[in-house]
Amino acid sequence: MFVAPFSKRALAWLIDMHVSMIALVFAYVVSTWGSNNHGGSTATVITIVAYVVWWMVGFVNRCIWMGRTGQSWGRRFFDISLVNERDGKPIGIWKAFIRENTHFLDYFSLGYGWFRPLKDPKGRTIADYLNKTITVEGQPPHQPVIVADPAGVADTSTSPTKAEV
Repeated sequence: MFVAPFSKRALAWLIDMHVSMIALVFAYVVSTWGSNNHGGSTATVITIVAYVVWWMVGFVNRCIWMGRTGQSWGRRFFDISLVNERDGKPIGIWKAFIRENTHFLDYFSLGYGWFRPLKDPKGRTIADYLNKTITVEGQPPHQPVIVADPAGVADTSTSPTKAEV
């Protein structure tokens, strides 16, 4: 099992964010058009609908698709998957939502969380570490993820021990 390289993860994230930004620009344009051409409550409704569509584009991409299949649009483009460390399966919609909201720690750590994958043998951000997720090459393996460290010794910290069995 190979951990996805930082470069693929970063580029996949850029694709995901640009898709979301396109939806945001669309929401802004529609909101401005609604404010200029319609007054009062009609403009407010147009604005709310436009921004809900923007939010839904991000939610579907980063929570529903990534939760169900392990791949967002960007991850699918680079053939990498987000999986649960213990069983190698996609993490589910709810956990993907929690993980996305845990990324605030990556921001509040003054960027350390985003560059942590460069030093972590499993390539995890703070949000990945807290949610027990890992990004791997290819499709979700549907088996426990055991990653070899740089010295070639397998890291079995996520595998069940005899005491856990």
